[in-house]
Amino acid sequence: MLHKKINVKKMKKSKYIGLVTTLIFFLRISITLYSQISGNNYIISFEKAVKRPCFGALITLDVANDFSFLKNIPDIVCDISAINSFKLNQYVKTDSIPNQMYIFIGVNESKKEKYVVVDANNNHDFSDDVIHTFALPDEPLTQEEKAQRAITLQITPDPQKIDTVKIGIDPFNYYSFNYGLQQDRRLELIIVFPEYMYAKTYIEDTPVEIYVDPSSNLFQRDLDEKASFTIWYNDKANNKVSKYFNIRKDTFQINDNLYKLSKIEHPNIHFKKINILSDSSSVGSFVPVIYAKDINNNSTIFINERLKDKYIFIDFWGSWCGPCIQSIPKLKFFYEKIKNRDDVLMLGLSSESDEKGVEKMNEIIRNNKIEWSNLWFNSKEQIITTSIMNKLNISAFPTYLILDNKGKIVYKKNNVEKTQEAIDFFMDLIN
Repeated sequence: MLHKKINVKKMKKSKYIGLVTTLIFFLRISITLYSQISGNNYIISFEKAVKRPCFGALITLDVANDFSFLKNIPDIVCDISAINSFKLNQYVKTDSIPNQMYIFIGVNESKKEKYVVVDANNNHDFSDDVIHTFALPDEPLTQEEKAQRAITLQITPDPQKIDTVKIGIDPFNYYSFNYGLQQDRRLELIIVFPEYMYAKTYIEDTPVEIYVDPSSNLFQRDLDEKASFTIWYNDKANNKVSKYFNIRKDTFQINDNLYKLSKIEHPNIHFKKINILSDSSSVGSFVPVIYAKDINNNSTIFINERLKDKYIFIDFWGSWCGPCIQSIPKLKFFYEKIKNRDDVLMLGLSSESDEKGVEKMNEIIRNNKIEWSNLWFNSKEQIITTSIMNKLNISAFPTYLILDNKGKIVYKKNNVEKTQEAIDFFMDLIN
């Protein structure tokens, strides 16, 4: 009888690999099943996380003109100082005292120090609050150096409760925002809300990440009917795309499937698959039926009629969008090269929210002597499933969309840094 020699180590390794593979398989199944209740119904559970203190939802600061009711304002030797405030619930329009949290900011030039004191327990008394001291730099800071100096602070929005929330104090303005406060720039301070909620799971076979859009109410941070969400996933061309939804805009599309949000119940959301659609927003798809408005008389324009048998370059922009305005010189130089070709169309589609925006858009077109065709669409219509923003999944500006002469989307990218890339792609396409 022949005896076959068995490699015990190899056998153990094989069993181990098999076990790991099985565990990964069942883990994948369990994640999917955790999201799927039954049939086409889903439940997604969210977790809380915190970003670095210079990243998050910006909290607008205001100069406090009346702070006579505040007690024990820090008696720190400063060359310049001010009291600022921010709303704890930015949905409330009034500047009622209970809705404000107050901050002392001061600068001592000789000591090269900046002081920040937040009335963290919102009792209108600075005597029980910490003085945060930041060394003023001799040279301009890099972004990373600014980020390293930002700190996280726990505050109590409602002094009657023990519930706390984290805010970020960015003393040297990581993003170089300018709120236009009527005070010395040395007192500049950025407050952010770094807490956020997210979920990471599978819908069907598609891995997704869903983020709760930042709340403007620091008193209430649980998910409720006011919450809005952004879902991220890779489309069929493996491009990262996002969709926005909430209870009002309750449908969202992932590739060929349409889903409807039915209930928000902290920390979960419930939705179900309601239909199968063809995704017409990604590269490789044919452009769907889309409409926009004339910039002079607001009449509705059927865009597809203008696209027949032409190569199309579309610039999604807005009068409010700084990077979009920044790209105009490059686009003008590009248009000079193509404007006499009958088989080419360049089209600007501007996202505006009201008549003032349309007026500003027309002013920009006149002042910059823009010659290519421009239409506009209402940015508020993003909640409508049939809007141009939803059909083409436009969520950032500028976005460049290029169609071949058959109406197929062959290029789609956003960010002003892609302006020249989009132009070069188009020139290669038509030559």
